[in-house]
Amino acid sequence: MLAHSLSPGGSRPQSRQSKEADKEMTSETPRTAQSPNASYFAGLDVHQKTCDIALVDPVGRIARRWHLKTCPAALDLFARELRKECAPLPVALGLEASTAGKAVFLHLRQLGLDVHMGHPLKLESIRSSESKTDRNDAEELARLLQCRHFPESYVPTEELDQLRNWVRVREEQVEKLRRVKMQVRSLLVKHHLQHEATKYSDIFGVQALHWLEKVELENPAHRRQLQVLLEEGALLVQQVESLTMDLAREAAGRKEVELLQSIPGIDYVLGLTIVAEVGDVRRFPNRKKFAAYCGVVPRNRDSGGRVATHAPVRHGNSRLKWALDIATQSHVLRIRRGRLFQLFETLKARVGVPKALTAIAHRLAFVIYGIWKSGAPYAEGNPASFERKREKLAMHARAVRNRRTVPQLVEQLLSRPSISGVSG
Repeated sequence: MLAHSLSPGGSRPQSRQSKEADKEMTSETPRTAQSPNASYFAGLDVHQKTCDIALVDPVGRIARRWHLKTCPAALDLFARELRKECAPLPVALGLEASTAGKAVFLHLRQLGLDVHMGHPLKLESIRSSESKTDRNDAEELARLLQCRHFPESYVPTEELDQLRNWVRVREEQVEKLRRVKMQVRSLLVKHHLQHEATKYSDIFGVQALHWLEKVELENPAHRRQLQVLLEEGALLVQQVESLTMDLAREAAGRKEVELLQSIPGIDYVLGLTIVAEVGDVRRFPNRKKFAAYCGVVPRNRDSGGRVATHAPVRHGNSRLKWALDIATQSHVLRIRRGRLFQLFETLKARVGVPKALTAIAHRLAFVIYGIWKSGAPYAEGNPASFERKREKLAMHARAVRNRRTVPQLVEQLLSRPSISGVSG
């Protein structure tokens, strides 16, 4: 007869044999300083001004802590002390992805250290301690590295990171322009002009601007506000156009952009956005993984035999999802032909327009993955439209614009008199 004992977590009996088997399965030879795979692990909790660091030795004890300024000089001193502390054993460092974290990551990598960047969302689900401090977070990052549970994030190359900067600078100005347009429409609502304004899809379009020129607002403050918004809008439009020309020069010699332009609904701005956010498409083992990264795959919420329906899409790259949404709407709502449009018409009657658009974006992600990985253009593309896209790209890439330099802009700001009247 087997002897039984109570398991620590409940009242279910557990046999002696099963306890011994569990012990054999979970036991692991502790690492010591003499083990061949022994190494140190450091966790960095990085903020804009300061950085807390915890160093764990091969046997799992806290060997040392640092609290330093987030600046190159302090990081250089830390790197020297870290090598002296860990010699002759190797050391791996882990930190969470953020703006300041990325700057620290790049600096430490240039110093030759083995640095890993963690995915913020996955780290948030793992680090669920009720006692959350910078010291504890740094130690937890080191423990995750040591246990091989560190959720590593993709780090783009220096060239790809530079391309992302180009794309995102333009994206920020486009977002500012969108907010200005919303403020203009909100101002028109205050004077009951929203019904006339809805006739124009773009409030800064040619016809809409001719109409705004004739609009007379009774409130003097609102008239001045409209003038300020139009001035800001004119500057932003000029900046967006200039940045679009910059993107054309970046896209002109890229084979990936040329392949993406063969898809109806994708021109060089969307194509370059996709290239910048994806990087190397070969890092995705299949098209399903690629579509999930694009944020166009429904979540799975199945449990206990119950299959959830109408689940929202998974969290993915928001910029990629935006690019696919724009390309999908252009493909099925403006171009209105091809296999994807026919599929949209079939799904629209069954599940509605929003879900049908998401399904087409999902299918479009498959198309992008296929042509990018194979190197063959889209078979159902329009050759005449593709040639027009390439000609426009070449023309924009050759365009020359006179831009003021940073010293000239600073001089312009300094030359203006300071107007004080807020406080005295």
